[in-house]
Amino acid sequence: MALLTASFGAVLILLAIMTHAQDQLQSTREEQALQSAVLSLKASLRHDLQDYAKWDDAVRHISTNFAPIWIDDNVVAYLGRLQGYEHIFILNDVNDTVYSLENDKFGKRAAEVILGRELKRSIHRVRAMERSGSPIEAGFSRSDGKLVVYATAAVVPLTGKVTIPADKPTHMLVIAHTLDVGTLTTVTENLQLSHLRLTLVRPAKGTRSLQLRDVDGNVVGWLEWTPQRPGNLLLRQVAPIIMGLGVCSLLAAILILQNGAQAVEAVRQSELRARHHAEHDALTGLPNRRALVARISSHLANGVDLTLLFMDMDGFKDANDVYGHAAGDLLLRQAAIRLLNCADGAFVARAGGDEFAVLFSGPANWDTESICRRMIEATRAPFVIGSYQITLGISIGCANAHDLGFEDQDELMRRADVAMYAAKNDGKNCQRVYSVLLDERHLLRMKLESDLRASINREELYVQFQPIVASAGSEIVGVEALVRWRHPEHGEVPPDVFVPIAELSGLINDVGKHVLHQACLAMKLTGLDLAVNISPVQFWDHNLLEDVHQVLKETGFPPERLELEITESLLLRRPDKAAEVIRQLRGLGIRIALDDFGTGYASIGYLQRLKLDRIKIDKAFVAPLGNDPRAREMIISIVALANAFDAQVTVEGVETEDQAQIARAAGCSRMQGWHFGRPMGAAELNDRLGQAAWKISA
Repeated sequence: MALLTASFGAVLILLAIMTHAQDQLQSTREEQALQSAVLSLKASLRHDLQDYAKWDDAVRHISTNFAPIWIDDNVVAYLGRLQGYEHIFILNDVNDTVYSLENDKFGKRAAEVILGRELKRSIHRVRAMERSGSPIEAGFSRSDGKLVVYATAAVVPLTGKVTIPADKPTHMLVIAHTLDVGTLTTVTENLQLSHLRLTLVRPAKGTRSLQLRDVDGNVVGWLEWTPQRPGNLLLRQVAPIIMGLGVCSLLAAILILQNGAQAVEAVRQSELRARHHAEHDALTGLPNRRALVARISSHLANGVDLTLLFMDMDGFKDANDVYGHAAGDLLLRQAAIRLLNCADGAFVARAGGDEFAVLFSGPANWDTESICRRMIEATRAPFVIGSYQITLGISIGCANAHDLGFEDQDELMRRADVAMYAAKNDGKNCQRVYSVLLDERHLLRMKLESDLRASINREELYVQFQPIVASAGSEIVGVEALVRWRHPEHGEVPPDVFVPIAELSGLINDVGKHVLHQACLAMKLTGLDLAVNISPVQFWDHNLLEDVHQVLKETGFPPERLELEITESLLLRRPDKAAEVIRQLRGLGIRIALDDFGTGYASIGYLQRLKLDRIKIDKAFVAPLGNDPRAREMIISIVALANAFDAQVTVEGVETEDQAQIARAAGCSRMQGWHFGRPMGAAELNDRLGQAAWKISA
């Protein structure tokens, strides 16, 4: 009896201890979950506000030209009506409230009246932040007996297309939401908390509560809740059975141990899920950059042989701008699946943005070159997004860690990144392996990018003109403007070197506008037609129409003599939108030409929907003339196709008189090539024209 009593008592004591520990663990987990929910609430406000505060269009329509209608159609439509924020304010450079929206109605109260003194301190801190970063702050405020969660951000540009003088204070965008029953109900349902309530007075001792603090650390409120007590529930269920069936105490003890093990396993599984979320990308489900760095560090510390691939989706940023962020998310998900299928079980991660990484480790004989080829082929196939087929590519950089130490994970990633940019510079959609020589090329590219940025103001960029002649009589009737760069240190930099740098660095719009302005100014008095190429980045830029109109106005160049040349690749991206852009450009009185026809994938259906004034036959069709009879038939067919669309035809790359005669016979109205003149400066062209009335201001 003594032994049985001791055993029975020990079981009861053990049960009490375990159930108490389980209650404590559950309470701690609930507090941590609630703390995470509060942080997520503030992070959600920061995320929602960031997209609309750091935005070029917001600077234009809020800071530069205050446009309430635009604000209502863009900012309020999403933040107020879709996301449901109760308060939206805009403060000017002296912190006066110039726009106030309360529950989807225009209000008259200032933001500080509603949100309290905490807002004023937040604005002061945000204004002190770097504009190039993310000048934003979120927190809680207590005013009029209510607790409000708010976020305030400076309205700053996202790109270099729009600037705000450094000495001019920015406008501030503020959103706020009252912590009410609806908010608490959502948190209660998500976290499965019992009797969650908000109080503005200090809770009584013994109750579970979480302090809500403003951005200065002052307590502005408390969240109280009744913690669940699974251990206590277990005790009430098991204790009567043990007390009633003392003879079965051993079986009861086993049951208790099993329940305890289940509780521990539940906690372990919860920790595993939390770790998974912390180390994986929510969009693609792949490990994130943090997990990648940890994996590299661990393998280097253990002396494991590593090879790292860094890859960037070619054309993704343009596709994201053209088709929208939702389509961009779908593109990334599909790209992640394709890369996983090609990785042969290697570690695949999303490094950030449109960049992915693949880590090969261990003694396995990885055929990285073959894997890279498969990845390039897989991403080359069109991505089907809704009714669109989007064609992208991928640039891959490869680096291995055979000469690196156990703390050189950053160096390994840097080398792979340098190799990836080398692949981009070498034409994209290819793979490059890191070498010391690539470091030199990378530094040179970065220096050229910096020099190119300054070259526009230093007038190092200049324009040459290649004559375009009429097929009948070979009289010069126009010119094509070609940009050149005379670098003070490196001399003449080829266009195929600096133009890709301009496109990657976002300088192409400034370069294109500079070239258009200089060309129009130089050709104004010649009476010649002027053809100027525009890149895909320029074509899809929202300011293109305004930029062209401004250049025509400033230079006084007749719009009917200006011809903008676009490439076939533009027709594959939202042809309806491309047709609208072309219509607006033609509304200025200028002409549109399709350059390098035959080298892309434009269909006759696309051409039929667009209003093109001219088709320029690529030199690849001209070179075989005189040697290949089929080349002449191809030229004749293209001319017939152009005539069907009421478009004139210019043939490029004419280098011999025989080619010129065949082009004339085929019906080409204009010709261009070295046979009629190489690119030349304005003064040399003026001499060739030989007419004093057409003197050019070079």
